[in-house]
Amino acid sequence: MEYDLSNVNKNFILVFEYYTATGLDDLCISSEAAALISGLVDDLVNEDVYLLLSKKYSYLGEDKKNIHLIILDEDKSENALEDFLIDNVSKFSRSIFISSEEDNNLYDITRFLEDNNVKLYVSDTESTRICSDKFETFMALQYKCDYLPLTYKVINDPKIYWKKPIEYNLKAINVPGESCDVGPIPDDLEIKTKLIAKPLNGVDCEKIKIISNKSDIDELDNLFPEGNGILIQEFIEGEVLSVSLLSDGVKALPISLNKQHVNLENDLGTYLGGELPYNHPAKDKIFDVAKKVVESIEGLKGFVGVDLIVKEEDGEYIPYVIEINSRFTTPYVGLRKVLNINIGQTILDLIDGKLSIDDIDNLSFKSGVKFIKKNGQLNIETV
Repeated sequence: MEYDLSNVNKNFILVFEYYTATGLDDLCISSEAAALISGLVDDLVNEDVYLLLSKKYSYLGEDKKNIHLIILDEDKSENALEDFLIDNVSKFSRSIFISSEEDNNLYDITRFLEDNNVKLYVSDTESTRICSDKFETFMALQYKCDYLPLTYKVINDPKIYWKKPIEYNLKAINVPGESCDVGPIPDDLEIKTKLIAKPLNGVDCEKIKIISNKSDIDELDNLFPEGNGILIQEFIEGEVLSVSLLSDGVKALPISLNKQHVNLENDLGTYLGGELPYNHPAKDKIFDVAKKVVESIEGLKGFVGVDLIVKEEDGEYIPYVIEINSRFTTPYVGLRKVLNINIGQTILDLIDGKLSIDDIDNLSFKSGVKFIKKNGQLNIETV
């Protein structure tokens, strides 16, 4: 399909979000996706923007200032976004985009654009690869972060006894003392510390299983198809938080601590909403941990999120790092409304070298924000 790109020059920036550019309609993600891309375009009001939207989401481009809108027709091609990028990537020298890790979309797009010499205002290919796989993230952090839950990976492979390590570890972390044999889990063993199984990469509404007995382990076959990798972690019971950061690829700056409301029922992990900025007695410690892990993975750039579970142990707050999101996350939608900087423009200026991390100071919030997600719709309220 032909598009009029005759006036594209090096000053233009290509902007898109995967779901709203492909026309996919995922109840778990599409509401956030629409809010994210709309907010980013508004932040870039002083830039020359080429915005890609599918026909289904073309309404998001209405009343946007200073943009060139390209409508991708998903009815004519189910690969309309891919086709556009392949045919036209050489015309653009800059891009900032949003995608999830699902099906390796984030990694694949990042790699394609980098391979075609497009300057990106998001994390680079290697850091995206690491953070798109929760086990790879753990491996990258295991000697650099003191606060990681027990983590390992198994493969659903019927040719081997792939469930045995899970049984052993569930037993080992609950057996008093240091000795633990490889036999079955005793029926009378009190399970105080559980495990959790989840996909190596995933987003909202991802499949999860909290493991507290042999039956839970047996049910993993129903959730994770044969051949799939499964992340097994110690299940940390505590407060579910995240930190939003800005990074130039080397140095990172925490800008907000966020409370998350997550429902773990029916073998699903579902995001219900959250609030920011969130006050916590260990905020400085949590910020320090988030900053350290982001800076320990070279190439994380732009907007980055770190998910943590903060547990109180013997009067001390322990911020366990669960994962790193090398991309725009939902808190951005609220932050841009109440933080005293233009986040999108700041990211461009950071990566262009017009601004340094140290130049960003005196951050303040005009108000707080609450996120409420119900029936697939994300509602944002200032408080």
